[in-house]
Amino acid sequence: MAFQEDDPCLVSQSLEISSILQGLLSQRVLVRLDIPGKAVSIISTLLEVDAKAGTLLLDNASEDQINNQLLRATAVRLQGTLDRVMIEFSGPLRPAMHEGKPALSMAWPTQLRRIQRREFFRVDIPASNPAHCLIEHESLPSGKARFRIADISAGGLQLVDHDDLLTDAAVGTIFEECTLELPDAGELDVALRVLRSTHLTQDNGKPQHQLACRYFNLPDNRQITIQQYIGALERAVLARRWGIE
Repeated sequence: MAFQEDDPCLVSQSLEISSILQGLLSQRVLVRLDIPGKAVSIISTLLEVDAKAGTLLLDNASEDQINNQLLRATAVRLQGTLDRVMIEFSGPLRPAMHEGKPALSMAWPTQLRRIQRREFFRVDIPASNPAHCLIEHESLPSGKARFRIADISAGGLQLVDHDDLLTDAAVGTIFEECTLELPDAGELDVALRVLRSTHLTQDNGKPQHQLACRYFNLPDNRQITIQQYIGALERAVLARRWGIE
């Protein structure tokens, strides 16, 4: 991932980068590893940061197939939040060992982005307890359709369009009548604005259309409900990782 040199969020000072990485490690921050343009991602944690060796060690996935995909990728993106600030950088991964267990090694970043907005950190929604979004719009069959939510943040979400119903939705399109169906959080009426339309390749080789959307004119009380839902998802991931449940 190449960053623009005039990017106001860019951090390139080595001491500052080291401090940020040490913070991610010491606070046991959950980080997301994904391959841009591919439907592959995991939630991980930093196990070790070694400035002298120029490497980071990360938890690997429990599924070998996902680990192999991450290891084959030219670049893997890492995203995590430190003190409510989103940290992002990327690089290739290599297989490694940590305390006798398989791990992932990433080269020390020479640059990273630090974005002063919590809403950019996305959380995957587990298939075992899915969330959906019902969109009512004249362009849809019968005037409405229901879509699975792939991931969610405090600023927006990503929809899975299995039947290619939204391929003609241009960037900037606003869906005024949408209902989020969030497990244990109830239904929320929202408006969504299209940010990005992406065609991904799934593990089975089949294409999949996804639509990234941003909330439009979201009332504060509904944003709080969404943030609470995201917090519950993050706590569940952390509980599973540390064997609490």
